[in-house]
Amino acid sequence: MKRKKLVKSPLFTLVVFLWIWMILPMVWVPEVTAAGDRIHLVMGGSNIGTSVYMFSSIMVDIWKKKIPDLDITLSATAGSVANYLPLSKGELDLATGAVEEDYRNLQGMNFSKTKITNFCILFPISVVFHQLITYADSPIKSWKDLDGKSVCVGARASPSSVSYERMFNILGIKPKLVFSTPTEAADMIKDRRADAMGYGTGVPFSVFIDISHAVPIRMVPMKSEEQKKILQESPWVSPGSMPAKTYSFQNEDCPTVIIYSDVIVNPALSEELVYKLTKVAWESWGEIEKVYPAVKGVSPKDILSSVAPIHPGGLKYYREVGVNIPDRLIWKKQ
Repeated sequence: MKRKKLVKSPLFTLVVFLWIWMILPMVWVPEVTAAGDRIHLVMGGSNIGTSVYMFSSIMVDIWKKKIPDLDITLSATAGSVANYLPLSKGELDLATGAVEEDYRNLQGMNFSKTKITNFCILFPISVVFHQLITYADSPIKSWKDLDGKSVCVGARASPSSVSYERMFNILGIKPKLVFSTPTEAADMIKDRRADAMGYGTGVPFSVFIDISHAVPIRMVPMKSEEQKKILQESPWVSPGSMPAKTYSFQNEDCPTVIIYSDVIVNPALSEELVYKLTKVAWESWGEIEKVYPAVKGVSPKDILSSVAPIHPGGLKYYREVGVNIPDRLIWKKQ
């Protein structure tokens, strides 16, 4: 007896397809599924070519190498001044900052005139020296001599330009501000298209070294009365001095004011992850110093110079290494 031939209707085919589509994930899991467990972060750096961007690049590479299943994308930004708002909105997970900008944002003294408080500090990066150079044969002897002169201060809205504009206002100085990247400013100084260049960064600043190879320059010291005026108006800065021979063209100590640059973090990141980020950073500090000397001398205890609260993950690490964190620096969920 002949068997009846099975007629596969369109409905039958559809049912079989749906059954296979539903059951297949239960019995076959591709090996790449594990990639879904990777943590992806975005870090806001600064202008490409700046020392802060260099540090960010080094730090990101170390984190990716030493923390399994972690990916971090480094994003060039207009500078740490521009990093606070996107970080507070969750568009960035980590970013470079500075104690001055921490204070200004917490107090609503930023460009938006609104308080930005949804950020924590991770760790200080380096001591930022406010440095000022001019030509060796320039008549500029002190900061007050900058009145009416053209001065390169960094990119518009960058931490450096904001700091210098504020200091000039405090001192009653009205120079002609030139906004540009450090590289563009260096070209202007080499060609004598500007009278001076001021920049807040760690020392030695590679751009100043580069300029000194092309044209004779010298540092412009800040007078004690100028320091006092700035300190009175700026609670986040401290008096400081660049030691003689910080640069080959600098024969004497150069008085100025200093602040710390830092790394800030979104409070939404987990305590466990931020603990790892903090621990790896400090345990790799010697490795970082070999390629980024500006971190030299900075240690975990310098977290106490902060004005912003510390993320709970960072707090765990600092307590482990014996840093006594005051209540004012402990993050309180808003």
